[in-house]
Amino acid sequence: MKSGKISEIQCKRSVLKWLPPSGERVIQGAGIGCDYGIMKLAENSQLVTAMATSSLPIREAEKYAFYKAVNKVELSGGQAQAIMVNAMLPARGTEARIREMTRRLAERCVQNEIEYLGGHTELLEALRSPVITVTAYGSRKKLPDRSPKHIESGEEILMLGFAATEATVILSENRQEELETRYASDYLEGARQLEKFLSLRPALAALGKESITYVHDSSTGGIFAALWELGEAGGCGIEADLRAIPIKQETVEVCEFFDLNPYMALSGGSALLITKNEETLEHLRRAGIFAARIGHTTAGRDRVVRLGEDIRYLTPPKGDEIYKIYNN
Repeated sequence: MKSGKISEIQCKRSVLKWLPPSGERVIQGAGIGCDYGIMKLAENSQLVTAMATSSLPIREAEKYAFYKAVNKVELSGGQAQAIMVNAMLPARGTEARIREMTRRLAERCVQNEIEYLGGHTELLEALRSPVITVTAYGSRKKLPDRSPKHIESGEEILMLGFAATEATVILSENRQEELETRYASDYLEGARQLEKFLSLRPALAALGKESITYVHDSSTGGIFAALWELGEAGGCGIEADLRAIPIKQETVEVCEFFDLNPYMALSGGSALLITKNEETLEHLRRAGIFAARIGHTTAGRDRVVRLGEDIRYLTPPKGDEIYKIYNN
């Protein structure tokens, strides 16, 4: 098997197929396109939880797991309140490495008013790079169901954030010497500063009680994977315009340098949003949130991305472009 996140087919065949039926307290459980789990605690109180793992051999791997887990909880319409961290580290590392990782996570928790509940840290001889898993917990009041089963044909697909921001930050931080053979250090600093877009909190807070059918996190496999998963989860077709998908110029340059397709690379900090309300986009823009209309759902099963007269038919995602670099 290839390294990285397992494929959709493998997930259905070897994971989802074997899970027990959900109990009556489960509002949303495991499934393709399901970014978080929700359980009923009381009549108007619900627990939301989500997990994210970073396993690439990169600096500050924990921050990417932190942002992903927190973003997923808040996609539900709730608020992330606490995290737990499972850190599996190569035994050849030093105690200072553990200390710095914990300090950085603690600082992010303080900045975001999130509790650090604890977790587990272990050193393993067999590991070549850290495997950091962050589990985020939050709560929400009873809200209209945002599950993909409510997606209908003709609804708008909006995108929050930018394509491949996560991949851009990772590469600009970890492959700086290579990039400096082509780009000025000041330009690369601009690429690293895209970290400020990794959190979806401001955008999701601006949504408030807007009429949202479904929101889906975009991360592993990039925007193309997120579009496919959206269609698969909702049992619908997708038609998107490639030129409408937001992307930063720094991302274009960094991905071109490494010969990566930015629409199939790590896109943490972005999400796809389904809505019937044509005013949702304007509402976000008035709140100072960058968002774009990139397509709509269709009645068929084809998931296509258009570039003028050219059409690309999306297929089930098979990993992420960044593994071209880190699996070599």
